[in-house]
Amino acid sequence: MTKKRKPKKRDPHDIPLLSAEEESILSSLLKDLANINRDNIDEQIPSPHLAQALVQKLPPDDPENVDLILAIRDAFDQKAVQKAIRKTIFRFKQRGISVPESEPQKDTQAIITKAKRVEPSAYLGPIDRNGSRGIFLVLPQIPKGVNIGMGVVNDEDGMLQFLFGGYSKKRMREVKDLFFARFHHMVDVSLPHAATVLERSYSQNEPASRESSNEYLQLRPWILENVTLLEQAAIYESIPLENFSKEILTGSQIDKLFGHELMKSWIIDPDTINPLAEEIVKVEESPIHISDGQKTTRINEIKEKCIKQLFPDSKRLILKNSLEEMAFVFLKLDEEEYARLSLAGALTLDEKDSLLGANLFLLAMVERSLDYLVESTRDISESEGDKKDSSSRIILP
Repeated sequence: MTKKRKPKKRDPHDIPLLSAEEESILSSLLKDLANINRDNIDEQIPSPHLAQALVQKLPPDDPENVDLILAIRDAFDQKAVQKAIRKTIFRFKQRGISVPESEPQKDTQAIITKAKRVEPSAYLGPIDRNGSRGIFLVLPQIPKGVNIGMGVVNDEDGMLQFLFGGYSKKRMREVKDLFFARFHHMVDVSLPHAATVLERSYSQNEPASRESSNEYLQLRPWILENVTLLEQAAIYESIPLENFSKEILTGSQIDKLFGHELMKSWIIDPDTINPLAEEIVKVEESPIHISDGQKTTRINEIKEKCIKQLFPDSKRLILKNSLEEMAFVFLKLDEEEYARLSLAGALTLDEKDSLLGANLFLLAMVERSLDYLVESTRDISESEGDKKDSSSRIILP
């Protein structure tokens, strides 16, 4: 009796199983092969088995598909994909179409294929009440993948945190999504712009501990060698200073600027402003009888004195930089009116206090910070009062 021959096992690499969604993507790609972007092909072909299926179904008599095969060969190093590519190349050669060979393997090192060019990209977030903002950079890595630099920087306190390392392009997109979910309203900026912000914050770390900026030191030599730092704020490239109308910034315009979602948190730290609040309370509750006009004059004098103490020239420069940066963020978010208001606020800080009184923008910051302190103190007092009433309430049978 003859032994029944077992059916030959089908090579699982020959026919990849695709989901309904992948079948749809494959059908769409095959209908428009000429418009597949060879530079970021791994973004259009999300899985190796989809790449394998596409290679197997390529028309073997069209020379226009040679560069597509080469792009897939560079992007997917899985054995199944490479095997399918070799078979397709053989089919091409049978029809007289030549396909360049990959670089030969040298010793035990991996084959180095032509790296796809990744353009550097950089992103900055808006500045919060503490002067901090998120920063995210993507830089090409040879032979493949990218380097990512990300962290939190501050013009006054320096580089609060910075991480730097290599990632695959797929992992980069995941990390970017996570970072942007944590730091909202990130906007794309030029690499020189981001590098200027990094260097400015890094300079504030000296000579203090640089633990938070240790990983930036891996990136810094490349930046200093390859990037030209900005000589003036980036906003002036879009709104040239000579074309900017230097009109007097009114109180209502300042209120409008601070009313924006991204500016509402811009207040002076309550611990810093508290001594001013206490001094004003003493004037208001003074047993010495003075007129309301005299009280107002005295309170204004206290505020002006406070402004001079809180905002010396060095602090004004930092605040001016912050407002210029916020103007750029607003412009990128298509909110030109707020960009111009922020820029106008920045330009007022170049002016010295006049005989007419303190800088109107700084005065507004002080007054809204006082209002916030009074409001938060009232909320705390009411909350503690409610707790006290609740704990002391006697329930009778």
